[in-house]
Amino acid sequence: MVGLERLPEECIAHVLSLTSPKDACRSALVSSAFGSAAQSQVVWERFLPSDHRDIISRSVSPVTFSSNKELYFRLCDSPIFLDDGNLSFAIDKLSGKKCLMLGARRLLIAWGDTPIYWEWISVPHSRFAEVAYLHSVCWLEIYGRLEMRSLSPNTAYAGYLVYMFSEEATNYAGTGQNYYETFPVKLSVKFFENDENLIEARDEDVAELLISTRMPAAAASSMNSSVEKRQRFPMERDDGWMEIEIGEFYSGQSDDDYCLVEMGVKEIESGSWKFGLVIHDIEIRPIQPKPN
Repeated sequence: MVGLERLPEECIAHVLSLTSPKDACRSALVSSAFGSAAQSQVVWERFLPSDHRDIISRSVSPVTFSSNKELYFRLCDSPIFLDDGNLSFAIDKLSGKKCLMLGARRLLIAWGDTPIYWEWISVPHSRFAEVAYLHSVCWLEIYGRLEMRSLSPNTAYAGYLVYMFSEEATNYAGTGQNYYETFPVKLSVKFFENDENLIEARDEDVAELLISTRMPAAAASSMNSSVEKRQRFPMERDDGWMEIEIGEFYSGQSDDDYCLVEMGVKEIESGSWKFGLVIHDIEIRPIQPKPN
């Protein structure tokens, strides 16, 4: 360790920039030389997304910071709103990978512009100015599209639908039951060369829109084993919203892999009318590696 401490600070900083934010913070505790190098602008410039300056320039409000390290943790702890305010950007604290949230206004919602079917409302616990409230549709179809180059390269990602149910859905006709407990929806991830040319469509999975994560016995008994293995169930988040994984994908090595990724949720086969669903956003986050 004594030999390493004799290296110029810029050399130590370069070595730390090849590690990870977590490793850099740990190294700062080793010695004063490592602590100084771990504060280097060079180190945290490397951990930030390469296009972070362009991203910050698109923020709807000023982003103030005094160092690259401060900016890094600012983007981890406080997502910023980009462009029209319906797109939220953050970075994953452990890896520095990009995280994006497509607000409901950025999604393609079938009949979303028809007030008798969908209404745009504000709720106090939402990150975005508006969310989509479902009055009644028999054709439920929601998609979010994103340019692949907007994400970090060479990264495994997962997309999640974030939503909740209204009181009328969770206490259907005063029975205390969730109206959606018997409605399987299909989830899909697709890749497009442009707005029209489909490159690849992943197999759609069956998911239950449920308040709890348990599969009802009635639903389990009506499905064959191959479908059961593909079922997904939502999780309740700390912020009170529900989220369900739509699917996983890999961002690839360059912009040439896939131009657009589309994450979709639909239920169009039953003909049943759906109501009381509140759509918040679709979130795209890096998949965290499982601990050894």
